[in-house]
Amino acid sequence: MKNLFAICVLVAMGLPACSVNYEITVPVNYAPKLELGHNETKIVVVNRFTVDSVANKNKRKRAVLKGSAYSAIATVAKQLDMLPRIQTTVLADSVNLIADTTPIKTLAEKYNANYVLTLDSLSADIPVELVDTMEVYTTVVNTSFTLYESNGKYFKVLRGKAKDFHSESRYYGIIAALLVHPTVKGNGAAISQSAGNAAIDAIKDYLPSTLTNQRQLYADNDSLKVAINHMTAKRYNEAFKILNPIIDGPDLKLASHAAYNLAVLYEAQGDIEEALKAAKLSNEKQQNVKATAIIPDLEKE
Repeated sequence: MKNLFAICVLVAMGLPACSVNYEITVPVNYAPKLELGHNETKIVVVNRFTVDSVANKNKRKRAVLKGSAYSAIATVAKQLDMLPRIQTTVLADSVNLIADTTPIKTLAEKYNANYVLTLDSLSADIPVELVDTMEVYTTVVNTSFTLYESNGKYFKVLRGKAKDFHSESRYYGIIAALLVHPTVKGNGAAISQSAGNAAIDAIKDYLPSTLTNQRQLYADNDSLKVAINHMTAKRYNEAFKILNPIIDGPDLKLASHAAYNLAVLYEAQGDIEEALKAAKLSNEKQQNVKATAIIPDLEKE
């Protein structure tokens, strides 16, 4: 974890003058937006994507699409299986990957499943973007799943997309770009990886997530610096004991900075409500840019 860093600026005399910025990494954990059930839940994952029907006669490309489709199915099943009380069963064949046309209700009854998740479509491409004098290639995969309830009547379409860096090279003109442009059929591993990422994007509302914020801290005096040392070492109680009295002190600027640091402390502990109160208190003491910037983030969290 990187908590401190120094930025040195050369002065006219050629000697380095350094100012130190203090910052702390704050992870924010989010619960899933949607749940698949509070009790034991079984999900059957099947393939309904008919790869051979894709308007493409190239066997190598169809093979890549089949492998990528199975990667999407396997990734979805693995991610859902990691959730509490969820058990998945994959019915897709990794070798042939034939589209399963069995009625949803029949599948649910046969495997005693609460839900049936189907992969309906997958597309892949490797487009090029010009960035300055470089050609930047990305693997782009789109997936579409449908989550059916066991009765087969109610369903939800889940679409996902992944755009991952593939490679880059110097741009020598349109003709040269066409000659060196990577193809889907020649990059099965990269396409399969992006297919897995697109599958995760499709079911993201059912998965927990973590956002990492880099929060700069005020270090106006020795007390704030000591509090920062406690914060970076996760000794939050010790940091609180230092910051709290400063907030009630006569120096409004220092009080504002201490309240902001306290807001980051609360955020690091996952107490977003108290973090928001401390950030607003910071601006009440004296307006400052860091508190103003963090408030919208905390309101979203």
